[in-house]
Amino acid sequence: MEKKIFLTLLLCAFGLHAHAPKAIELGYDAETATLSVKVLHKVSNQEKHYIKKIAVYKGDELLTERTYEQQETATSQEEIFLFIDEPLKKDDAVTVRAYCNIMGKKSADLKWE
Repeated sequence: MEKKIFLTLLLCAFGLHAHAPKAIELGYDAETATLSVKVLHKVSNQEKHYIKKIAVYKGDELLTERTYEQQETATSQEEIFLFIDEPLKKDDAVTVRAYCNIMGKKSADLKWE
């Protein structure tokens, strides 16, 4: 019984430090066909707790993704995606998903007009 209580407390304490990304900031520059992504994810150790993947979708179609082994800064992970061969068109809606390596994900939508 004591072992179960200890494990429960340990998991709760660990869960207090692990969290999903807080927000995603997006911008698209039509002239350069670049999508800028900034994932806000405050961490105390960028090597152990970080954004592991950023994926870009148009509908259900995966356009591109990047994976990481640590976070760029203690507050965020930024990425620039180039769409030179196939630029986004007006009224294209993209969804960006960011995944924490420990737990949780966050999505944001961008409709370029």
